[in-house]
Amino acid sequence: MLPLLANAHGSQTLVWHQGRAVTREAFINSARSLAPLLPPAAHVINLTVGRLSFMLGFAAALLRNQITLLPPNQTPAALADVKQRYPDHYVLDDAQLQAWEERKVATGPIGEQSLALPADEVRVVLFTSGSTGVPQAQPKTWQVLARTGELDAARFTGELASRFRGCTLNLVATVPSQHMFGLQTTVLLPFWGDCAIHDSRPFFPADIRDALLALPAPRALVSTPVHLRACLASNIALPPVEFVLSATAAMPLELAHAVEQRWQAPVLEIYGSTEAGTMGTRRTTQGDCWRLLPGARLRSVAEGWEYQGPHLPGPVSLSDRLALISPDEFRLLGRAADQIKIAGKRASLSELTHALLSIAGVQDGCVFQAPDTQRTAALAVAPHLTAAHILDELAKRVDAVFLPRPLVLVPQLPRNAVGKLTQAALLAALPGRSAT
Repeated sequence: MLPLLANAHGSQTLVWHQGRAVTREAFINSARSLAPLLPPAAHVINLTVGRLSFMLGFAAALLRNQITLLPPNQTPAALADVKQRYPDHYVLDDAQLQAWEERKVATGPIGEQSLALPADEVRVVLFTSGSTGVPQAQPKTWQVLARTGELDAARFTGELASRFRGCTLNLVATVPSQHMFGLQTTVLLPFWGDCAIHDSRPFFPADIRDALLALPAPRALVSTPVHLRACLASNIALPPVEFVLSATAAMPLELAHAVEQRWQAPVLEIYGSTEAGTMGTRRTTQGDCWRLLPGARLRSVAEGWEYQGPHLPGPVSLSDRLALISPDEFRLLGRAADQIKIAGKRASLSELTHALLSIAGVQDGCVFQAPDTQRTAALAVAPHLTAAHILDELAKRVDAVFLPRPLVLVPQLPRNAVGKLTQAALLAALPGRSAT
């Protein structure tokens, strides 16, 4: 058995909601009184947006022994797929949660036993993003989730403990809680570390600034390269932050330098996956080596690499190419699926995308390969350029066999809520193709 969260009795702030501090004890009392009101189903699809709403629904479902389902996105197709896979379910949104909140009744004193959860039972099912195909279900036990929160807290807040003894680190996050990175940083990190999360999920740069300004120091920003690039482009001034934490896509070195120079805060990056959670971290501007979590190991196998974490029940196969520098450090060489071969020549899709983005006037872009073709295709955001001009410039940078046909100009790339590009979304943006 493991507790729902560390220090449930404390007066420490867990969530900042509408300008007021919600303590850990007040949160637990709300979750305990909400749990009996949940419908009697085996699964709950948690679609709430507000951080407090999500955390309350998540905690109440845990106390009710229900499994929380977190779809890869909230498109009708994705939701229909999850509902079909798990027919014994109900859907929780902000309006429904508010209605149940108004009906809840006061609870008695908190007992440690009432907050203990079976460690080895599945409590959450996440789904991979589908960036290389169909989203895959990833069940998580409470032991895996709780230990993930502990390890992340030790890595990201442990070094601040001596500087801010007795203080809570206040987080603003732009990522949804339904994603593994979001679940770790907006739920598990506050549950298991000396952290509190702002209730909002800001999107626009001004909203990110306002959310940070609403919090006392020390503060940190959890975001993605896409959001960080937009913040820099807006020339927004942020209040002081202790660090910026990024994941879901590789952080370009020039972007990390720009963020650190503008906001005078280190950029920390997570290497992880839905299957394993955090595997390694680095400060992007200080080199290309990643540092494994304490107790974690990488092992070379015939199919590539396996990761074994102290919080995982078994090894996780990786789809990336790595170079082991020491038992605790490694370099990331790219995804195995990133390598393509056309007309006997090999190239990396990430390198081709980098070449596309190096063209002056290209604001965003992606080079990819449809599964049933021997050519590359590309989407580009370049409001003041023509496709012909981009192809001419790209021909100066890459071999002709890798020039994308077609290259489609779009107002924006079809990124999901955490900035990822799924294979289905990329294909759907091509002329004459659909997402199916």
